[in-house]
Amino acid sequence: MDEIRTVTYQCPNCNAALEYDNASGKFLCKYCGGAFTEEQIHHIFKENEEMPLDFDEPELTAQQKEDEEFSGQSALYTCPNCGAGVICDSLTASTRCHFCHTPVILTGRLSGEYKPDMMIPFCTTKELAESSFRDYIKGKFLLPRGFKSEAQINNISPLYVPYWLKSALTTAHLTAEGRIVRTWRSGDTRYTNTKIFNVTRSAEMAFIRVPCDGSKRIDDSLMESIEPFNYDGLKPFSMSYLSGCAAEKYDVTKEEAGQRIGQRIRAGAEEELKKSIVGYSSVNVLNFALNYEKQQYIYALMPVWFLNYTYRGKDYPFVMNGQTGAMFGILPVSKIKAFLFGAGIFLLTTAVAALIGGVCFA
Repeated sequence: MDEIRTVTYQCPNCNAALEYDNASGKFLCKYCGGAFTEEQIHHIFKENEEMPLDFDEPELTAQQKEDEEFSGQSALYTCPNCGAGVICDSLTASTRCHFCHTPVILTGRLSGEYKPDMMIPFCTTKELAESSFRDYIKGKFLLPRGFKSEAQINNISPLYVPYWLKSALTTAHLTAEGRIVRTWRSGDTRYTNTKIFNVTRSAEMAFIRVPCDGSKRIDDSLMESIEPFNYDGLKPFSMSYLSGCAAEKYDVTKEEAGQRIGQRIRAGAEEELKKSIVGYSSVNVLNFALNYEKQQYIYALMPVWFLNYTYRGKDYPFVMNGQTGAMFGILPVSKIKAFLFGAGIFLLTTAVAALIGGVCFA
């Protein structure tokens, strides 16, 4: 087990934990009612904000490495508030103490290459997330009872998801075959005239901050379903925004994310060039080439409300964009309810058929 520095943001008035409030844009204390602006937090906790994150972790002994591997890459940290041990996995960058519930930020998990460049703070509240989830499942009567319970809904949590954002200046070139087909009839004969054209399109295209989530534990399609984020909300990374939220560091490398982003850029560039080809009956793309003139990566944390439900050994996640409110979920179906519903439809159909048959017979 390794030991990495931890920090907390505690109320200057009563020493209770401070958490960022999305609605007011201030850091609030739920115990004494204290409220502090971002500027005040940066001034009061200047030491936290200026803490150097680029430091070397202590070298582990052979026994410590063996213990860490045995424990599933978990790590033990000390809560600065109560001194209790905080256990989490190797990807967690922000969590809570299980004893005093103080938000704990694990600075070592944000050091070096894992320090985010930018982040978008949460703009939506937990109340809104819970209300949106209720609306999302309203009328879906085949859901398991536990999925709709208040205890389950209360588990929805704010999570900062690691993202790679790539900007690129590109040149794209497309060649295609365009056809104009004209048909007419003269007497009993139908004629077809087909003209074939060579079509070329070239353009310079700029792509700004095309995203790819940097967590292998979250499905890419799940995150893409709640895009886009409004990049006007991007701020320089500040640890204070992590207080009260879970956060992960990336385990998808920049190179791995670049492949996924490259596919999205290529598809977008080809689609834009194809849109400019008009006036043909059909268009068949023969060749498409894309070259990068400049490219830049930004590592950022994005706000996501996350809820997971395990049903019959399978996970069913629900996610909501913590900035825009866009949401998506994979919903489980209760086998018992589905069976009863199917049986009810069968009995109803049988009864109607019998009634119609009786009327016809009479």
